[in-house]
Amino acid sequence: MNKIIFTSFSPEEFSDLIRSCVKEELKKNQLQKVVEQQAEELLSIEDIRKMFNVSKVTIYVWKESGLLPYYEMNRRVYFKKAEVIDSLIKKKIRSRLLDDHML
Repeated sequence: MNKIIFTSFSPEEFSDLIRSCVKEELKKNQLQKVVEQQAEELLSIEDIRKMFNVSKVTIYVWKESGLLPYYEMNRRVYFKKAEVIDSLIKKKIRSRLLDDHML
């Protein structure tokens, strides 16, 4: 059973309480936006090459085989960071499952 408690605040205390709650929510909102922006961050082929320490040829093979989802803009190829990471994690999990099944 929930108990209801009544407390008296001065106008200044009430104002401070509201201000701190609003600040806390704004911080949460800003953090969420940063996370979303990073997830939507577009990476070039060179970025992917550096990230995974592989050749450009490997990246093109991954792209053409459907392993890496990609986007083309003005004849350039870009990848969404979150999608790249998700795709490679899924590939690693599939490989492990196949290896376990083959044993």
